[in-house]
Amino acid sequence: FIYACAATGEGGSSADGEKAELRRRFGQWHDPVPTLIESVQEHEILRNDVYHMRVPLKAFNRGRTALLGDAAHAMAPTLGQGANMAIEDGVVLAHHAAPDGDPLAALAHYDRDRRPRTNAVVRRAARILRLTSMRSPVTVAARDGLMRAASRSVPGLLLRGFDGIADWRPPTARIGA
Repeated sequence: FIYACAATGEGGSSADGEKAELRRRFGQWHDPVPTLIESVQEHEILRNDVYHMRVPLKAFNRGRTALLGDAAHAMAPTLGQGANMAIEDGVVLAHHAAPDGDPLAALAHYDRDRRPRTNAVVRRAARILRLTSMRSPVTVAARDGLMRAASRSVPGLLLRGFDGIADWRPPTARIGA
């Protein structure tokens, strides 16, 4: 599995084919990127537009219905957390949904527990998207220079961006227990 992302217009397929477009955009990158591009056949390449929510939902539930995953909090793929958030949603919903419990209360607790966390991750992914989507050569050079300087002066600083994301723990105590 190889993943590449580029800022393009919606539905912007290349007239020369997707492999030619990958070569144009990424063929001059460092090894092994050109080799990886050459390793795939045209029919193996999937090109999809990526959509994400710009305005968070006011609730993930209404009545006896709840939204989970991308239906509740579609995010830019910049942090690679979309599927993780969906799994967490399922864990939290299952945690609150006791077999003999009140389903409406369980959904309300799920909503209360998940929205702050997922909204924070959505905002963080959007910030990274803005950083990685810069096009002006001046701003790209400034961004890259700052990233290099930060990485050299404070090792591990960029990994700290995952604090509060990768250290999630499932709930342990049931509400009202």
